[in-house]
Amino acid sequence: MFQISYSSDLKWEIIISWSKNAALPILVANYLIWNKVKLLNKPWISDILNMETLAEDALEKSNDFFDLTSELATKFRASILLIPLGLHRYGKVKFVGTWWCKIGKRPLDSFDNALIKAWITITNDEFKTYQVTSKPKKNIMLQEFSVTAIEALITYLAFLPWIDYEISIYMVATEPHVKNLIAFLNNAWADIHLWIDHTITVKPSIIKIKNPEFKIISDYIEAGTYFAIWAWADNSDIIIKDFDVDDLSSIYSVSDKIWINFKILDKHTIRVRSDNKNNYKATKLETRIYPGFPTDLQSIFGTLLTQANWISKIFETLYEWRFSYLSELENLWAKTEILNPHEVIVIWPTKLKWWYVTSTDLRWWWAMVLAWIMAEWTTNVMSEEIIARWYDDIVNKLKSIWVNIKQIQ
Repeated sequence: MFQISYSSDLKWEIIISWSKNAALPILVANYLIWNKVKLLNKPWISDILNMETLAEDALEKSNDFFDLTSELATKFRASILLIPLGLHRYGKVKFVGTWWCKIGKRPLDSFDNALIKAWITITNDEFKTYQVTSKPKKNIMLQEFSVTAIEALITYLAFLPWIDYEISIYMVATEPHVKNLIAFLNNAWADIHLWIDHTITVKPSIIKIKNPEFKIISDYIEAGTYFAIWAWADNSDIIIKDFDVDDLSSIYSVSDKIWINFKILDKHTIRVRSDNKNNYKATKLETRIYPGFPTDLQSIFGTLLTQANWISKIFETLYEWRFSYLSELENLWAKTEILNPHEVIVIWPTKLKWWYVTSTDLRWWWAMVLAWIMAEWTTNVMSEEIIARWYDDIVNKLKSIWVNIKQIQ
């Protein structure tokens, strides 16, 4: 359990961690090319360690098919990204299923549909079976802007040895971690192009490494999280470093409307101050596919808006019922009202109070961190194992900029 007390006067600087969302598909793609590239900036967190363990275990024990039926495959959502690796090596994969964060339904429909259009047959018996049956279609229209689906699809298509034609994929998610994966695959001589109309073209090629080292990008969602925290903690002045500031373009206009005091210092650095917090204004926040406002920052900025003057409205367009964190905020005396599964209002500033709180997904956990820092009490939180899936040594990292946090039994 973590214990956080009211924290003010946050100072110094924070170095943004490397992106888990980029590292996981790149790690899988590196197995596809027989670990020929040294991955720089690989985060040392539980999901990465689980992915490596699962991949190496499956590669060691598999015979007639790629075996992803162990219990470990159910423990983290990204285990499905190993399916393209198995299709390349064995032509057939058996998959047990996966565990999802509790933020609403996140079915495999879009993922499966993408592979079906690449002529992968999917059957269900004791385990779900994926099997190569024919050549992929030349034109693939995805069901939705799914990051996981496009990552799996381009990993599978990039180096198919029996394809001599170009494949076009439409309605493609373009998040920074998708672009980082494309850059990694192209470094291995893939011929992949991402166009401004959310289309990708892939011409399968032979693996030939250009550079033996590759840099994983920083986590822009972590940067946005710290941005919101420093914007509210009393008398705070923080430098956020080592990430691409362009990746957070969508939050700047929202922050301007709230009247948050921030300044972009250079391509990789932002300064955030809380000296205008008493004048923060309510606003409308609407999540969209990238480059729109990220759904992963909705709960964090929603928590910040509990302290803005007047009534804010949040429209969550991507997931139903991603507002579960509001029940915990109401336990801290925040005033919110859920209008429907996709819309809520946040009402007037309220001084947050003490309570035991919990969370069932990572972004909810960070929303609670912001709430605890704002609350003028000591607050305890359970479910701390969730944070270990994403961030290494988080207690010491927050302590370094003077957050009153400790881990207790």
